[in-house]
Amino acid sequence: MLEAFRRAVSATPDAVAVSGGGVSLTYRDLDDRGTLLAAGLGAHGVRRGDRVGVCLERTVELVVTMLGVLKAGAAYVPTDPAYPADRLAWTASDAGLRVVVTRLSEFPRVDGTTALTPDELLEAAPTGPSAPAAAGPDDPAYVIYTSGSTGRPKGVVVPHGNVVSLVGATRDTYRLGTADVWTLFHSGAFDFSVWEIWGCLLTGGRLVVVPYFVSRDPEEFRDLLVAEQVTVLSQTPSAFSQLLRVDHAGLPVRLVVFGGEPLDSRMLLPWFDRHPEDTCRMVNMFGITETTVHVTAQTVTRELALAGSRSVGPALPGWHLYVTDAHGRPVPPGVTGEICVGGAGVATGYLGRPELTAQRFVTDPVTGGRMYRSGDLGRLLPDGRLEHLGRIDSQVKIRGFRIELDEIRSVLLEDPGVRAAAVVVRRDDPDDPAAARLDAYVVPAEGFADIPGIRGRSAGVLPGHMVPSTVTAVDALPLTTNGKLDTARLPVPSRSSAAPRQQATGPGAAAGLPEALLDIWATVLGTPVGLDDDFFELGGNSLFAVRVSAALRARDLPSLPLRDLYRTPTIRALTGGA
Repeated sequence: MLEAFRRAVSATPDAVAVSGGGVSLTYRDLDDRGTLLAAGLGAHGVRRGDRVGVCLERTVELVVTMLGVLKAGAAYVPTDPAYPADRLAWTASDAGLRVVVTRLSEFPRVDGTTALTPDELLEAAPTGPSAPAAAGPDDPAYVIYTSGSTGRPKGVVVPHGNVVSLVGATRDTYRLGTADVWTLFHSGAFDFSVWEIWGCLLTGGRLVVVPYFVSRDPEEFRDLLVAEQVTVLSQTPSAFSQLLRVDHAGLPVRLVVFGGEPLDSRMLLPWFDRHPEDTCRMVNMFGITETTVHVTAQTVTRELALAGSRSVGPALPGWHLYVTDAHGRPVPPGVTGEICVGGAGVATGYLGRPELTAQRFVTDPVTGGRMYRSGDLGRLLPDGRLEHLGRIDSQVKIRGFRIELDEIRSVLLEDPGVRAAAVVVRRDDPDDPAAARLDAYVVPAEGFADIPGIRGRSAGVLPGHMVPSTVTAVDALPLTTNGKLDTARLPVPSRSSAAPRQQATGPGAAAGLPEALLDIWATVLGTPVGLDDDFFELGGNSLFAVRVSAALRARDLPSLPLRDLYRTPTIRALTGGA
């Protein structure tokens, strides 16, 4: 990766490499700052093969830090600053981090791990030239943690060579180069960011860092795409569905890459109504963290969208696709089985999990190399294209996040008031990505009554996207005749305290904002709403928040910044109502 980056620096040293938040760095600037930060890491004892945590907001500084870690010969381990302290501490301990680069004032204490700011690392860098540590194609570049079925997340170790292979497999096909402007839309802890950052920087493009709250407001994001003249856009289908609501014909984007969750190609029909197919290429990519972000690619045309095609395309050059039966034997085209992936993208394995690595990373029956058993269902078409048909186990994807339901269940069972637990995904509207939510059911211990507290305690351990929207107490979990959870018999949860719709007073009341919000929230969330109800406890999420803002604008009412909703998620607090 570093060699490929150096080639980009040599080719266009004065071109802007990354920008955001009023800061722009040329390729030369980025290279110099990365080298300086690497020297600071070295001064703190970081050596080739070490792992360094990166817990920073989505900024130019995040990109500089990731590059600096690689230049130090180490692998970066990204975590989101919004994660609960217990999750951050667990990851630091499990990954054996020597250093965590963060601006959190109170990063949890972990034995053997030193928390440092980027400024402290730059100040620690020795004066004079320093040679970056050598890192070969088999050296780890990053470790990204994914949800685990035992309640223990898994750290996926991906080497430098895999990322270089991914860029090489896509560069010519999609004409990626110095004229392109990319966005960094996703969290560094989500592997889609690997594609965004290194797909851009290793091909000489300009990377625009999208602030978190801009990424959650489709109108602001659309305006950013136009202002920055973005040409390459990477999106989950859920996020793109929000952009579609405010899209217009003036977007400069020439390539949209979908990933992170299944794409219903029919959702793109409004796009094709407004944009000629030859002006912007829409590409659906199936991928897995364990096989380096992307595995397949399917260009979606209007014809395929009209047909509701489920094809995710053939394998990328250098990647190998198989569909196997329960015994690992390849099945004929058209037969459903487990998707297995071999070739250039297969990760090293799971950090510190040799047994699980041996179970999931097996021998490729054709090449004799390594192959990853994905746990996904699919079938190969006669022409080599793959249709993705979902998961075999309890793992799901919601709004692009890969979630193991058993991990959430395991956390719930750690609560002393819980005897048994189950977690299900409910989709009130199958055609609406935002309508998916996690509902938890618990059998409380005798005499235990603090059911609302269970959700609060789980929020202290789990990332926000894994916290159940509801927790419902039941006397017993219903079972089928085979002894399995009977999800059809679980009651539909009540998602509202249904507080009376009393008149509000205060600054917002005169404009009718509280009453409007009561009506809009009830419509968007599909449930009665009171002034003191928490938007997110009612099943709200970032996509629903966008719809609330849009509905307010449609009524010519004062705009509601999304960050305000996150900070004060009740109508009374938002409007100053008494």
